[in-house]
Formats: sequence, C-alpha cells, structure tokens
Amino acid sequence: MREHFRTLMHRLAALFRRRRLEDDLAEELRSHLEMAVELNLSKGMSEEEARREALKSFGGVEQTKELYRDQRGLPMIETTLQDLRFGLRMLRRSPGFSLLAILCLTLGIGANAAVFSWVEGILFRPYPAVTHQEQLLAVTGTARGETGPTLISWPDLLDLQRSCTLIDSFIVNKNNHGEHDFQRGE
Repeated sequence: MREHFRTLMHRLAALFRRRRLEDDLAEELRSHLEMAVELNLSKGMSEEEARREALKSFGGVEQTKELYRDQRGLPMIETTLQDLRFGLRMLRRSPGFSLLAILCLTLGIGANAAVFSWVEGILFRPYPAVTHQEQLLAVTGTARGETGPTLISWPDLLDLQRSCTLIDSFIVNKNNHGEHDFQRGE
C-alpha cells in the first residue's frame, strides 16, 4: 500500500516537473546511444554505420520516450490537460465562434434547467402544500351504466367528511363543468 502511494506521489510530482524530467530523459537516452555507438566503433564499424546500428538496436527513440512518459506520469490527466490547452487555443483562434458556442451552451443549459424545474414541479411535486404527498389519494364514485369513475356529489362529500375518521382533510376541486372533484389527504 505504501509503495502504491509513493508511486502515485511521484507521478503527481512529475506533472509539475515535466521540463526537467524531459531534459533528463533526453540526456540519458543520448548517453545510452553514445555508449552503443562507441561499442559499435570498438567492433570496427564506421562512424555512420555504428550510429545507424546503435539506433536500430536501441529501437525508436521517440517510442522509448513515450513509454517512459507513460510510466512516469498520469497519462489520463496529461491527456486531459493537452485537450484543454488545444481547446483553449482553438477558442482563442476564432472568438466569434467561441462566443456563439458559449451562448448556445448557456441557453441550452438554462432551457434544460427551466424545463426540468417545470416538469419536476408538475410531476414530482404536484401539491406543494401537502406535506405527505405519498398519502394523497383521489376519491371518485361509480354509477350504474357508467364504465369509468364518476364525480361525487356535494352531499356525498359532506357525508364522507363526517363519517371518515381516518382522513385528516379533504381538498375539493371544481372541474371544467362546474362540478366538484375532490381529493382527500391523510
């Protein structure tokens, strides 16, 4: 566990010392390459042939640098920082487009928040004055010959209010036809 923490701290520190680490890496790779060239020269190769053979046996210098960078830093954070820098450069390059994109995003986010607030107010909390909305229920009547629920008359509502002891209060609603709908809450 301690080793993982130490590795993480070294990788985080590498984010802030990139130039020095890049210089150290370039210096170390150059010294390894020079040692390989000297070894090839001692084998009797010409200067150009020794360098070419050293580069070939060493592998790609840039690939080696990339492998080292991946081991030393936090690639995901570094990639994100590179993307942010690129994005800011592109925004700075075309300020008109940037302003338009920011305006569109602002309007889109604002409209989205407004619609969500509206829907949340209607669907999720339709009766803000009722404290326990999960106990809210609607009472309707039935009539012979009717297929669906029917409205309750005012005298029936008054009878329900007098005789129902489990119900705290009734809420009466007038519908479009001037008749009374009501709901009761516990």
